Order: sequence, then C-alpha cells, then structure tokens
Amino acid sequence: MPRKKLIYTPGYPYHVIARSNNKENFHLPKDVMWRIFIQQLNQVVEKYKSMIHAFVLMDNHYHLLITTHEKYDLGVVMQYLQRSVSRIVNSKSRRINHVFGGAYKASIIYYPHYYYNVYKYIYQNPLRAGLVSRVEEYNFSTLVTDKIPISCPTNGIACYIPKYDNYFEWMNDRFEEHQEVVIQKGLNKVAFEIL
Repeated sequence: MPRKKLIYTPGYPYHVIARSNNKENFHLPKDVMWRIFIQQLNQVVEKYKSMIHAFVLMDNHYHLLITTHEKYDLGVVMQYLQRSVSRIVNSKSRRINHVFGGAYKASIIYYPHYYYNVYKYIYQNPLRAGLVSRVEEYNFSTLVTDKIPISCPTNGIACYIPKYDNYFEWMNDRFEEHQEVVIQKGLNKVAFEIL
C-alpha cells in the first residue's frame, strides 16, 4: 500500500521521527551524534526559519517537533537535515551506507490538546526506554540544553502547553499504557489524530 501523501502547510507543528538504517544504533557515539544534530538543527533554524519545539535523540532514532516557515515546507527542511546529518556521520564514521532507514515519518498536529500530548510523549521517550528515571536527567534532549534554539510561539497551537505549577512533575507523570498506544497510533497518521 503506498504511503499517504504528507500535508505541507506552515503554521502548524509536525512530529517527525527518523530511524537509523536497519534500526541499528547510529554508528557514532551518542554524544558525537548529539553535537552533529545541534549544529544542523541550528542551521535549520537559521537557514529555513523553522521553529523547533522539542528534539530528543535516542540510540537509533530521533523525535523532532517543528513548525516550518511559509517559504520552506517540511520536505525542504527535512531534506536538508537528513542529508547534512548523513554526510557528516558518514564522513566521521568512514562509512558509505545510508544513515537513516528510509524516509522520515511526519504527522501534522492541528489541535492544542494533541500538541501537548505529543510534546510530553517526545520527552518521555528516554523514560519508556528505561534510560533515566526522570525526563530532565536525559542529556540528549532539548529539555536540558540551550544549544538548540527552542521556539515557544506566542500564537498558534504551540503556545498551549498547559501552565503547570510544577512543570517537571507534569512532564514525568507517565501516560497510562493505553494512552501511549493511542498516541503511537495517532503519530502513524499524516495528521495526528486520537480516536
């Protein structure tokens, strides 16, 4: 069955996930991959005027929450990001094969309550993987770095992260298993949707 056509529109955030080739760990240490992504995501912000809301690097994939500029659609931005990261990784690892296993997957997010569930879901990835006991302990996340410029828009749905008295308690409050399944299914659609 062919892949559904991605919706390209500025003003709404996308959840993007890209996995390494064959779902193997990236062929460079995670701290080296992190520095490469810092450099290239800064380029995405500068060159393509994109707004990055969240980014988490895992051993064999990454999650990105991004809003693109009206002049550059997600396809242009992601082509630059995937190619530039691949070129640098292959140069440093002295490999010639694909870094990423196929095309990235993206899901546009139209509603505020969907947005903040996806936002929290991204940052909880290291918790689900058992790498840390709290989201703020994970070093390869925009939650704990200022080296990737994070946009907190004042308009649009991305401004609707609930204002919790204790933000990190909210971030660490785990989804129930059925909620995670529903979010994962929603992220497999071109427009994020919880049924």
